[in-house]
Amino acid sequence: MKFPDIRKNAWRYIAIALFCVSILSSVAVCVSISYMVRYLSPVDSGAKATHLKIAPGMSSMAIANQLADSHLIHNPWAFLVATYLTGSNHRLQVGSYRLSAAMSMPQIIDHLKTGKVITHQFVVPEGLTVAQIAKLWEKAGFGPAAAFDEAVRDPKWQLNYGIDAETLEGYLFPDTYRFPDGTIPDVVIQIMLDESERRWADEFCRAAESLEFSRHEIITLASIIETEARVAEERPLISAVFHNRLRRGWKLQADPTALYGLGNPDRPPRAADLRTDTPYNTYIYTGLPPGPICNPGAASISAALQPAPVDYMYFVAIGEGKHHFSKTLREHQNMINRIKRRRRSIAD
Repeated sequence: MKFPDIRKNAWRYIAIALFCVSILSSVAVCVSISYMVRYLSPVDSGAKATHLKIAPGMSSMAIANQLADSHLIHNPWAFLVATYLTGSNHRLQVGSYRLSAAMSMPQIIDHLKTGKVITHQFVVPEGLTVAQIAKLWEKAGFGPAAAFDEAVRDPKWQLNYGIDAETLEGYLFPDTYRFPDGTIPDVVIQIMLDESERRWADEFCRAAESLEFSRHEIITLASIIETEARVAEERPLISAVFHNRLRRGWKLQADPTALYGLGNPDRPPRAADLRTDTPYNTYIYTGLPPGPICNPGAASISAALQPAPVDYMYFVAIGEGKHHFSKTLREHQNMINRIKRRRRSIAD
């Protein structure tokens, strides 16, 4: 006769138990959310940026501990859980980062996952040789010039890019690049060669064919124009002089080619330099030298492909980076004599 009361009490206890479980679950959820919000939030909203380096081979745990030790996150385990749940734990990239305790954990994870590393500008001016670019690489703090020199001599580049030359002179495109810390020379060389390929447009091929020049010959000529030109508007005129001389079978007689053959001494050319026999000396050999003497920019390449429609055969420097252009040797020699007289009068 008491069974109904027992069942009634049992249901009451079950209801109480379920209510307690519900309350505890709600409390647990609230506590979890509270901790989650805390762990995901910035450690210090007023903090300044700091540098953090993720080295190759570091585990997610090591990265989490480094972030915690640098006071960039609240808890390393929360970082591990967050990266695991978002599938980022195996996608954290090495490199140097600029992070801040004012960043939330999702923001920090996004930086590490997408590789938003610190980059440094590498400005390569037009007209530098490969050896000068290597020294510039070292001066910019990326690494020793010797390592760049060694990498650039690897014959794989000529094979991979179809460069019919013994060196990469002329094919490392001058531009402004950005590279992260630790970038190796191979990566830089590949990017510069890729840029050179990208800049060599289809219309350049057609223009070179119409001139009956190969790409290598155009770049070689452009490199000489690059070393001679100081004023932008003179590039097509200088190009015209060289094209006219090549067409007539004359020697180019370009001072920079003779100096390049001598290893580019850091001084003005001497009379003896122009008589020294090297394959690059265009005072001795007709036609173009064996290859480029520097890495020319787009303007000089365009000038080599589009010489001005003029009959000039000579040019001489007249000061302030400018040149005087002549059609005849007599006119050219008269200008040289005038320049010499002017220099003597200034000296007196």
